[in-house]
Amino acid sequence: MIALRDSMVLTNFGLSDVPQAVVLLVEEDIGDAKTVFFHNVVAEALKTDKKIYFISTKNSTEDVRNQLNLFGLEVDLDNLTIMGNFTDPLTLLDICYKRKNLCDLFNKVNIPLHNISEVDVCIIDSFSSLFLHEDLQNLTEALQSLVSISRETNTTFLLAADMGILSERSERITRSMVDGIIQFRTEYLSGKISRYINIPKMKGSLPMNKMMAYNITNQGIMVDTRERVG
Repeated sequence: MIALRDSMVLTNFGLSDVPQAVVLLVEEDIGDAKTVFFHNVVAEALKTDKKIYFISTKNSTEDVRNQLNLFGLEVDLDNLTIMGNFTDPLTLLDICYKRKNLCDLFNKVNIPLHNISEVDVCIIDSFSSLFLHEDLQNLTEALQSLVSISRETNTTFLLAADMGILSERSERITRSMVDGIIQFRTEYLSGKISRYINIPKMKGSLPMNKMMAYNITNQGIMVDTRERVG
């Protein structure tokens, strides 16, 4: 299991402790900061020989590889599995965990099964887009399954979500069911762009009182510890 508190990209967020075997929601109002954040997580995890499964709903496998190469990563590694252009929310549960009823269903249509219960980290970029046309029951079932799987297999799930994509009720329920929330927010004022990280919820930690300023560089997400705003 990845020790998230030992990862520089998360330690710099000012958290005293980030729990393991959790489901974390990574939200953003606009932009690709959360994707860059995921690339940072992959880079840090691979340095400590952690196993990662990266699911992308908006990029091909080759595109994800090329993006990771920007961080100087050699992505042809046994510890990293990438699945690009992923669009099926039902198959998501099969990929995460071989449940009998899903196995029976997919065996009938000859869809290959996957099992990533032995990985340390599973990144889903973007989780919210998978449920644009799904009802609330399917969303809650998926979240319940991921939470259960994280406990059973000691896997950490990082779920990307674009704010405003799902209904307000779906967003509220998602936030209530996950173990922690990391939000990337952008403000535009007088021709300037200001970016902030907000962590309103994290299992085992008190809510943070202030947001943290950050910048995006060729090294990824860089927290500006000199400036904190409420």
